[in-house]
Amino acid sequence: MQGKYILSALVVILLVCSPVAASTSKIAAGAPVFIGETNLDITSAIDDCHVIAWWPAGADMSTPPAINLTVRTLSQAGGLINHFNVSPQIFTGHTGAWYCEDKAPFQEVLFVVNPQFTIRAWDLDNNTDISGQSVPLATNVTYRIDSNLYQYADYYNRTNLNPSDTIFTVNMIDPRGRNVPNIYTGNAGAATTQITPFDSNPFITAPVYFGKNLNTWNRLSRDAQGGLIYPPGTYIITASQDLGGMQEAFAAAGITDLDGMTTGTTSVTFVAPVTSSPTVTPQQSVSPVVSSNTTSPETQPVTTLPTARPVTGKTPYQPLPEWIAVAGLLIALICFVHKRA
Repeated sequence: MQGKYILSALVVILLVCSPVAASTSKIAAGAPVFIGETNLDITSAIDDCHVIAWWPAGADMSTPPAINLTVRTLSQAGGLINHFNVSPQIFTGHTGAWYCEDKAPFQEVLFVVNPQFTIRAWDLDNNTDISGQSVPLATNVTYRIDSNLYQYADYYNRTNLNPSDTIFTVNMIDPRGRNVPNIYTGNAGAATTQITPFDSNPFITAPVYFGKNLNTWNRLSRDAQGGLIYPPGTYIITASQDLGGMQEAFAAAGITDLDGMTTGTTSVTFVAPVTSSPTVTPQQSVSPVVSSNTTSPETQPVTTLPTARPVTGKTPYQPLPEWIAVAGLLIALICFVHKRA
């Protein structure tokens, strides 16, 4: 018996302590709702109102409204209105404040908004849009979402909200057509490398949102085999939102172009650095110096000739003095005369 009581007590404790399932559908008075949302609980927003009405901005509200809508019959006083649809067929062209028409002064109960939603590739280093552009592989890049849908994530507007009720989905596809689930800050297996999940389900609470963790994305990271985890090429980032099932509501209304409302796509191309070969400077050809006999005397070197020497074994001839020759002739003449005598 005691075991039975203990089990019952545990069940009660679990029921009390377990968090209540949150929802984006419960709307506060005057809160923004978006065209295309379905199954909204607007019970608190309209209070005891039965008919809501819309006037163009600046119109005289003492005149009949441009359009009105019965949300609750007289017999439903105080009843729940938890399946209200912001139908594109009714509310397109009628954005802004809607008022309770039951009694004056008119009280604002809903504020209807066209959903706006864009995604861009963003250069964090230069704080600039690089969607569809090519950038160096090492450029610090993330995605940026601009949207007015952040207003749903306000606890004053959606009273049962919690951060698990994100409406956004973002995916990134690499050049090989594969989904990128994780962000590496360095090489796989390195002691300092951190691996963080890609920011695929952001909870956006401001008009501008930058994807988390991507500021540490190292596209030069290598896997265990030494290959690049993130190859150069074009990365495609797709995003979508489905607040209140509006994608199905737009499709039912025949609206197929949802880019900028429920879907968005961007891309960026990472270019690997070019490795250049060392530049070889051609050597000037040097012609060998060839001696030429045509060199001008002015530029020709002066050559000192060696002194002539007598040939060995021969006596050089030298002429006799004249007086010896005359004396010899006289002696020869005397001898000739003496012989004749």
